Amino acid sequence: MKKIISFTTTFVMILLLTFSLFSCGEEPVTEKKSAFINGEYIGSYDIVYSEENDYELRAAEYIQGKIKERTGVKVDLVKASEDGGEGAAILVGETARELSSALDAECAGLQFAISADGTEIALEGELFVIAAAAYYFVETYVTGKSFSAIVPEETAVLEPIVKEAKNHILLIGDGMGYVHTRMFDYLADPSEISDGEDTFYGYMLPSQGSCRTSSLSGVTDSAAAGTALATGYKTYNEYIGLNKDGESVKSLTELAIELGKGAAVISTETQTGATPATFSSHVVDRGSSSEIRKQQTALITEHGVIIDGNYSQYTSWIMKSIEGDVMEAIGKMESDPDGFFMMYEEAHIDKACHSNDLERTYLSVIRFNQIIARVMEYAFYNPETFVLITADHETGDLEPNASGELVYGSEEHTDKDVPVFAYGKGSELFNGKTVENVQIAMTFASFWGVSDFGDQSEFAPLGK
Repeated sequence: MKKIISFTTTFVMILLLTFSLFSCGEEPVTEKKSAFINGEYIGSYDIVYSEENDYELRAAEYIQGKIKERTGVKVDLVKASEDGGEGAAILVGETARELSSALDAECAGLQFAISADGTEIALEGELFVIAAAAYYFVETYVTGKSFSAIVPEETAVLEPIVKEAKNHILLIGDGMGYVHTRMFDYLADPSEISDGEDTFYGYMLPSQGSCRTSSLSGVTDSAAAGTALATGYKTYNEYIGLNKDGESVKSLTELAIELGKGAAVISTETQTGATPATFSSHVVDRGSSSEIRKQQTALITEHGVIIDGNYSQYTSWIMKSIEGDVMEAIGKMESDPDGFFMMYEEAHIDKACHSNDLERTYLSVIRFNQIIARVMEYAFYNPETFVLITADHETGDLEPNASGELVYGSEEHTDKDVPVFAYGKGSELFNGKTVENVQIAMTFASFWGVSDFGDQSEFAPLGK
């Protein structure tokens, strides 16, 4: 009897040991060893990220998340300052490792670089452009549950991946002319809110043009200019969402709703301010705040449109608040299979120019620039996104004087052309062109398959 018990116990122990050998870890052995980069199992890699800015951390987290999602393997994130300098690694940004330190590719605009040396792989991209590098790496090399990918050792300088757009984002700098976008060339870096940028990010985008802004009243106000950008109709000053005859005309926000898209209207102006109002209401007088708010409330409650505004400070913490609200709004809309439309306005460029306050003007441009960066980062991770940056008009007649100092020539709006910067599928339509403001709205609608949007008696969507 004792021998039988001993034999049975031994047999059970052998079975348990065998089972444990094949079941330890997160996955079965056969699947755990099915994903390789440059001959090394992907689970052996660390993702080592530079700590210079949050874009690099988010890029590292994106790569980590996608590897886990596609292979089931969790790779570790390691700060560059805590990296031991050995072993297989995906290097995000400039680290102390020789490969990323040596990767100093000539990248222009939105270009990024990828290089490898055995099982060390380096990704480089300026600020938010590192997102494009992270997306390219994942889509090119982490292709599924099972793969064996080779990252070439020769440094590759690459462009972001672009797909047919379903999301369209319009970014408006109220009062922002060409000289406003060149303020970085004239003024010192105000470190209390700056990310260290030394250029207006629009100039990194591949398509650049200009826009005429006049209204039927002559030099435009924000109401007529906003109406043109929102509806594709030229109108008179003070009119909100109305044509020259005082009739309500459809906005891009309302068109997006009809097409089943998500929609958001966000501004650093009050919610009922002229520009956000043109994308969400129809009134004969821009000062009719109670009626504007009533119509906005109907859009919010009946159609789920996100409408937000009233940021007035110039401190770093309020920047985080705006940034958070913008990204939260996008997060709420991005799951819609038909995509979304968002208008964001930085209103305080105009306000500061009306009072000829150069410092506040610059701080507002910087804040707008940082929103542009976050939106572009989103577009790189979601390449079915189109982004256009422009202004409703120029304010202040800002120009450099003979001594190279920026000075105002006015406290009012001017009829100067304003810049246009575009990115995404279709952005080439704007490159090198001077367009009318109404054509921006028409062209957005044409991207959605609507060819008769706006007043096309004089102007047409680009590409038509």
